[in-house]
Amino acid sequence: MAVSDLFCACFNWPLFAAEGMLTSRQFISDHLASVVCKLGMYFRGISQVVSVLSLVLISVDRYVAIVFPLKIIVLNRRGVRLAFLTLTWIIPIVCGFPYVIYTEVVKVDDKTFCRTVWSRLLRVVFNFIGFVVFYCAPIFVMTILYARVIKTVRNRPNTADKTQDQMNSKRQKQHQKITKILISIVAAFFVCWTPLCIYLSLKMFHPDLIAKDKCLVFVALFFYLFPSFSTAINPVILFLFSSNYRQALANMSLQVYYFFNKKFRVLGHANRRVGSSHGLDNVVLTAYVRGETASTICVKS
Repeated sequence: MAVSDLFCACFNWPLFAAEGMLTSRQFISDHLASVVCKLGMYFRGISQVVSVLSLVLISVDRYVAIVFPLKIIVLNRRGVRLAFLTLTWIIPIVCGFPYVIYTEVVKVDDKTFCRTVWSRLLRVVFNFIGFVVFYCAPIFVMTILYARVIKTVRNRPNTADKTQDQMNSKRQKQHQKITKILISIVAAFFVCWTPLCIYLSLKMFHPDLIAKDKCLVFVALFFYLFPSFSTAINPVILFLFSSNYRQALANMSLQVYYFFNKKFRVLGHANRRVGSSHGLDNVVLTAYVRGETASTICVKS
């Protein structure tokens, strides 16, 4: 999912930056612009679907680990995990191939846009299948699985031994954190992807409304901004509710800091060494111009 999020950041905002901002002046050739347009839309779609499928796999993993803890050994097998990870990439690669075929560079007046150009029937079918498979189904699956996880966590019996009250209190706090994380993930999914579905619906059934958006506000918010939130919001959720994640992030930040600090120190020592040698060369050169010898300089210093 991290790789797909990186793809989304690399291809999402460059496409938006080019939306309607390129004038008739040619920065790149028409053929290269078409290739960039197709690849940009294609990889953008792949990254978004991979993120969605990864969230579904995470929900399945948590569901099995908490509701059926003895069966988690099966999911932890290397072959099973590799198969699921491969599917999360193969499915988007195949489903996003229509972008390669139908995406074109469209010029309106003196502005250039990257758009999918196909018939109304193909647009409706493609968007409807994507809406059902990659929006409705994931949010339904995650809601059901996480609801079952929350119910299982809450119904776990606590021991009656008073000596274990502290352990029970700690476990209860962990359960509350798990509940908050799971609810936040489902809510974030809804907030990030619902605007895109609204935009596509408006584009299909009310194209005049989208055409009136001269400042590309709908495109910026619904097509680019909200889906991009999904690449950053899940780490924020984990940072807020998971102490283990915060500790791991702090350790990684320290390692990065020490790495660059060491590099800058080595570079600083090298610069000072070069600077001192240059200073000595300047002294010798000045003395040579004055007709002095190196031994005279050493005596005078």
